[in-house]
Amino acid sequence: MQKEFDHKLNTIKWIGIITMLIDHMGYFLFPQLLWMRVIGRIAFPCFLYGIIEGTNRTHNYKKYITRLLMLGVISMPITPNTLNVIFLLALFSLSIKYKKYLFVFLLLSIPVEYGVYGMLFGWAIYWIKEQDRDQGILFSILVQFIMGISVQAFSLMALPLFLSNISLKLPKVSKYFFYVFYPAHQGILILIVMWINR
Repeated sequence: MQKEFDHKLNTIKWIGIITMLIDHMGYFLFPQLLWMRVIGRIAFPCFLYGIIEGTNRTHNYKKYITRLLMLGVISMPITPNTLNVIFLLALFSLSIKYKKYLFVFLLLSIPVEYGVYGMLFGWAIYWIKEQDRDQGILFSILVQFIMGISVQAFSLMALPLFLSNISLKLPKVSKYFFYVFYPAHQGILILIVMWINR
């Protein structure tokens, strides 16, 4: 029997994609506009949420994690951080799937974009969703102090999305859409910057 379409997950995916685009437009084109980077902080936790769902729902985990890692590799020449956030998402997924090796994946995350902070924030969201909501919220807040006082703390703005029953009827995000959009939109933004600075 086919599972009912999850409008909440689809809505969170769309919010993640749109806020990521705003963030990257701010990074590449409008670095003086801090508000774009603030809005962009919503994207990362949305993708962490998506990874939790994807890891739990996939029928073929080997293919799922292979696609993630391949996307990370393909995106390396384009992304500002060579060991980009996709590798962090893959490590987070592996830590959910193989929990007894959590400490190993935590160590592996150190040189990756978002690093240990990203892994711990992912686990805080996991705790909200799968274990204890209040403990997860507190954990999410405490994790922000790893980054010190920075714009990254605005990531907490995403938590209401996970706690609510937000469920907009938006076009379905294909499971392959993000794999194309992530490197493609950054490549286009880089070309625009090159054209402006030519």
